[in-house]
Amino acid sequence: MKGFLLLLSFMTRIPMPKIEYNEEKLGKSMKYFPAVGVIVGMILLFFCIVFTFVFKNLNYSTILPLMIIVIILTDLITTGGLHLDGLADTFDGIFSYRSKHKMLEIMKDSRIGSNGVLALILYFLIKCALLYSLEIEDRGEAMYAIMTYPVVSRFCSVISCASAPYARGSGMGKTFVDNTKVNGVIVAAIITLLYTIGLLVAPLVFYPAYVPMNDILQPVFGITFIVGLSALFAYSFSKLMERKIGGITGDTLGALLEISGLLYIFLLLVVPSFF
Repeated sequence: MKGFLLLLSFMTRIPMPKIEYNEEKLGKSMKYFPAVGVIVGMILLFFCIVFTFVFKNLNYSTILPLMIIVIILTDLITTGGLHLDGLADTFDGIFSYRSKHKMLEIMKDSRIGSNGVLALILYFLIKCALLYSLEIEDRGEAMYAIMTYPVVSRFCSVISCASAPYARGSGMGKTFVDNTKVNGVIVAAIITLLYTIGLLVAPLVFYPAYVPMNDILQPVFGITFIVGLSALFAYSFSKLMERKIGGITGDTLGALLEISGLLYIFLLLVVPSFF
């Protein structure tokens, strides 16, 4: 429990009681990272509900873009922009097309370059477009995406920690990489699937007479397939970083989290059309 609270305080800006820092416990708690995503997802859902209630008299076409802004800002404030910083630094380093050593130096630099700025602009544009498309297509599916994309994206980070070595001799991300093994991935996968599938199965449990079994089985198969594709992407991304810079870093973990979140929302849009 102490490790999870340390992880929650390290990965979010949620107010937490003062906890004595323990590097090993923090590293071993990485397997619970999807559970942090559950909390983030619930916070996003809460502010969506509050916003919708307060502005219930507005037209849906008016409230939709505003709600998307609320979602993005709430996510940003909850995490403190920690992972977006990693996204920008990773793009600055990888797309500098320098040597491995020079790429790592660029990624460590606190200043943001043109590639990092471009990555952030594209990130927010794509995220707005994907959330808007989901809201237009299916409001229920959009709410599901808001509750689950923080979970699946953090599961992808766990996979990355177990898939490649740490690229530097030291660094904050090293403790996560060194302490995340296959059993940690299994725990993270169980948390992710229990949560994502549980949200789909809940109507069948509480309203069995009104929800046909077939209406549940197809989405369950779909979400399992989507989580599997996201996991495969995380593994491939980690191996790409290993080839580019000799392994992963805290920055690449943040970049993967943000990119896999976009991928997950995109898959929620397109995968159901094939079933």
